[in-house]
Amino acid sequence: MISLKSHYGLKAIVALASNYGKGPVQAKEIAGSQGVPVRYLELLLSQLRRARLVEATRGKNGGYILAKDPHIVTVWDVVSIFEGKALFSKPLDESKKENGVSFIWKGAEDKLVDYLASIKMTDLLEKLRTGKQMYFI
Repeated sequence: MISLKSHYGLKAIVALASNYGKGPVQAKEIAGSQGVPVRYLELLLSQLRRARLVEATRGKNGGYILAKDPHIVTVWDVVSIFEGKALFSKPLDESKKENGVSFIWKGAEDKLVDYLASIKMTDLLEKLRTGKQMYFI
């Protein structure tokens, strides 16, 4: 359901959020700390940059920074960049609604989106820092 791209992209955003306000972080540094292959990570960072969630700077002290405050960036903001706005596919034949159960998938998707949208990067960083169980929504 949620792809490896989203998983790795979220790891990259977590790394950038933890360094927010401290300057750019190089892709190889993020890759090393998050256990993500650097070449794959660079592709994901490029997508995140096009979506304006990440900014890149070149040069000796260049790297990537989170373009928005981690207090407003949610897990859904990241996942939707890689997955799109629909997590479950629609039934092939919508004309047979009386026989279909597509409402189940739509309801599940709505709950999942609400859940992911309720988790801000700062919440996630706190959980990772303290190891405490956190509940959202």
